[in-house]
Amino acid sequence: MKQLIIILLSVVFGVSLETKAQNDIEFLDNRIIYTKYYVADFFNDTSKWAWEWDVVYRRQSQLGESNAWEHPLRYSIRPWIAYQFTKMTRVSLNPIALFNTAPRYPLETDLDRDFERELRTTLQINNYAYYKRFNFTHRMRFESRWRDIDSDRANHNFRFRYRIRTRIPLNTDYFYKNNTWYITDYHEVHVEFGRDYGTNFFSQNRNFLGLGYRFWDWTRIELGYLYQFNTRGNNQQIDFSQGPMFYLFMDIISRNKRRYNYSF
Repeated sequence: MKQLIIILLSVVFGVSLETKAQNDIEFLDNRIIYTKYYVADFFNDTSKWAWEWDVVYRRQSQLGESNAWEHPLRYSIRPWIAYQFTKMTRVSLNPIALFNTAPRYPLETDLDRDFERELRTTLQINNYAYYKRFNFTHRMRFESRWRDIDSDRANHNFRFRYRIRTRIPLNTDYFYKNNTWYITDYHEVHVEFGRDYGTNFFSQNRNFLGLGYRFWDWTRIELGYLYQFNTRGNNQQIDFSQGPMFYLFMDIISRNKRRYNYSF
């Protein structure tokens, strides 16, 4: 019941943000394609230490057009070191990663804005929970961000992110069985703060719904649709980005089901 309440609150937050954007704030439409590729494994069969690696690649439209593949949006590669504290809890650290991000392009004035290169350090906590056939993941991220590192406007701030994800098997009774089709859904909020940061503290909200398939025991794919809200620094405009999202997970850790019955 606690898990279901958290999901409902996340949905309400997303809906209320959309309503606020429509009624009080200028609503800027942007189409995106979001892809993520992830691989992870323990260092050996007896260790609780693991390594992880993820690559994010996104494309976007321009000036409200529908071609979401036309322009780049973001590219990043992140290596992680992780430790499995308990069967249900893993802590991961990405010491440093480089993010290359384009401005979103819903307005003519956005076309003159520069790309931003950012260095980011991330501490991540994943906690897993189950209720019958439902699989839940609580993820918390604490990020230290050095932004605009190539300009004389370089600045630093912190960000806290919370995400709850639900996965529901369709043709089996357990998410980690091979050849399992499942529904996947998540909601995430971003809160930013720091000396160099402005006043739009609730900077981002993401909502995703998709369909996934697990094969090879430790590999799965997901395809769905993302709704994402990003507040701008003037607090008068919100970028509303939407489009398809594709995930590829190669979670080699989940082969060892006798020790850890879970995966990302």
